[in-house]
Amino acid sequence: LQFLYFIGFFLDLLANGFLKAKMHTALKWAAAVGTGVGLAMGGLEVLDAGVAAVYGKCLEYGMPYLTNKMFEASLALFVWFTSCVYFMYLDVTRSPTKIQKDYWPTNWEMVEVAVPQIIIYTAGCGYTWYQWSTDPSMTVDIPDTPPTFFELVWQVAVSMVIGDFILYWQHRWMHEIPYLRNHVHSVHHLYSAPFGWAGGWVHPLEDALAVVSQTIPAVIFCHPMSRWVFCAIWVALLIDEHSGHDVWWSPYNWMVFGSRDSIGGGGDPHDIHHYLVTKNYALVFTLWDQIFGTYIAPSPTLVNPYVPPLIHKRRTAEEIDGLLQQQVKTYEATHKKAE
Repeated sequence: LQFLYFIGFFLDLLANGFLKAKMHTALKWAAAVGTGVGLAMGGLEVLDAGVAAVYGKCLEYGMPYLTNKMFEASLALFVWFTSCVYFMYLDVTRSPTKIQKDYWPTNWEMVEVAVPQIIIYTAGCGYTWYQWSTDPSMTVDIPDTPPTFFELVWQVAVSMVIGDFILYWQHRWMHEIPYLRNHVHSVHHLYSAPFGWAGGWVHPLEDALAVVSQTIPAVIFCHPMSRWVFCAIWVALLIDEHSGHDVWWSPYNWMVFGSRDSIGGGGDPHDIHHYLVTKNYALVFTLWDQIFGTYIAPSPTLVNPYVPPLIHKRRTAEEIDGLLQQQVKTYEATHKKAE
């Protein structure tokens, strides 16, 4: 690291003091690159130390519980619950982040889907801990060596990309295969205006398929710490997608490159899927929808044709027209104020 700093300084000195003008720019770039690489390496050392420190604390306070083969299930339950509570708070406080602003879930609507899920998921996780305490085969080895920061990032990123690609096609086939659409995925699509707790309202078969298919990459090649990070981020994004809110940290709001539409998923694009069911299948990356021709961008001109939150009753033409005008007016006022 010190050597790279010295090379950068020396080249910069040469460029400024001794060489001709034609060499000046090239050597300035070389100095910048040398110094940049040195800084990057120094930064990675700091980040590696940070990852190691966090992993060390996990082992210190988490052992022997981290050896439970199903530990990620309990982690997912915790992240799911806290994410749902977060979005429930946004609903109760009438946050301006709401997408379908004409509908707010009632307390009863939230309770009737939250309680069964809490009971089922908690009982399932409790059973895994009982198995772990009685069956040695439920114990796995946890390495003493942490991943490097680079390993952590690429393992989580690759798991996200592969897992989301698998989810895109799994979700799309749930719609395109009549039996799955009418007898399995239809449970989830009872809601045309989803909210946090309703995101997990799915058929048990779909729930099992989703968990298995989306975690395959993380299970195959990830360090345990990378797997924990992936699990936490994945579950949080899954709830964000069905939250009914457009929050600042949603991938849709920061995966923007140039003038094209965002390649990130989230509540804003996926909310549309629940009333235009052949669009916006993906979770983390709308890139898959854009590539395979199933993407539609969020717009104030899109109106939920059903009376929310369910699909049991359709709105009249007058109701749809009135809501369209209200949405466009709100959108224009918001953007005018922002400008």
